Amino acid sequence: MRNVPSINVLVFKGFVCKAFLRTMQSIYFSFSGSFSESLLQELAEYIKKSLQSFEFNSFLVGCSFPYSLSEDEKSLLKKEFHFALVKKLESVLEKKPDFSNPHISITIDFNARKINWEIRSVFIEGNYNKFSRKIAQTIFFCPKCKGNGCAYCRQKGKLGLESVEELIGKPAQKLFQASSFLFHGSGREDVDVCMLGNGRGFVLELLGPKKRLADLKKLEIEINKTAKKKISVHSLVFSNKKRVIELKEKRSFKKYHCIIDCSKPILETKLKELVGKEWVVLQQTPLRVIKRRSDLERKRTVKIVSIQKKSKKQFEVTVLAEAGLYIKEFVNGDSNRTKPNFSSLLENDCSCTQLDVIEILDP
Repeated sequence: MRNVPSINVLVFKGFVCKAFLRTMQSIYFSFSGSFSESLLQELAEYIKKSLQSFEFNSFLVGCSFPYSLSEDEKSLLKKEFHFALVKKLESVLEKKPDFSNPHISITIDFNARKINWEIRSVFIEGNYNKFSRKIAQTIFFCPKCKGNGCAYCRQKGKLGLESVEELIGKPAQKLFQASSFLFHGSGREDVDVCMLGNGRGFVLELLGPKKRLADLKKLEIEINKTAKKKISVHSLVFSNKKRVIELKEKRSFKKYHCIIDCSKPILETKLKELVGKEWVVLQQTPLRVIKRRSDLERKRTVKIVSIQKKSKKQFEVTVLAEAGLYIKEFVNGDSNRTKPNFSSLLENDCSCTQLDVIEILDP
């Protein structure tokens, strides 16, 4: 189970709530619109103290008034008290209200006598390279407990593989003093596949950060130092939630390098005939992922860029493939669920023994 943003809660001091209720009672009878200046000051100072460990420049505040009030009474309070509170908070916090995209959203619940606040996530965008064939892209949560911790995973909540998500996220979480983080990648590669070239785009979302500003170049250096020979990152910049959606919807062609082994000796003339050829591949969802993917047939374009024979039964190939094509199955055929495939084209049983993403082309 992935981490989700937490909402911070602070219980009202009793005298604050009682003073507020007394102020409201006088308003109900007189509808004068006047408020106790000392009450507003007390409430604003209380909020300021509770948020003093957070770095922020803007806020939004809302109020949940007692259920016992009439609609007219609530309407008056929203119009008069809420406006006065915003102005008081602006003065006490020395921050600007932001009604569209605040750093902190504050809710004052007079029914539960609580102040709730939610911190807007910090988003960092960049590119990563993966050099290890033993690292997953994202955290491999335990299938038994879904991340909660159990005997099967020794209370870790995940299985043993390292992940790009953690190697990037943990240093960033520490720097921004965030409660947790989420990793959003522009596509993904298998554990045993390296991500080379300019790397793969990602956005790291830091949840509940106490710090909002940091030197991203220093963060980049720190990640590359601690994850040396495993992964590297570059081009880190501050980003936003909109970029997560754009990355997820991006449909880029990818260039792959494959080493392919065959069961029988390979005719070099047959290999040369494939160079420059392009096909529309019909690919049924691969058997190895069908438990977690819908069983659909997809049409994807692929082109053979170059081929070089390495031995009697081995060759290497560079292919340019449309996003969503499973390359390993394009090599082995996946029991003829992918058509055409290298096995059928060469009339030979082929298997992909090494695969690298060497370039992701912008759409």
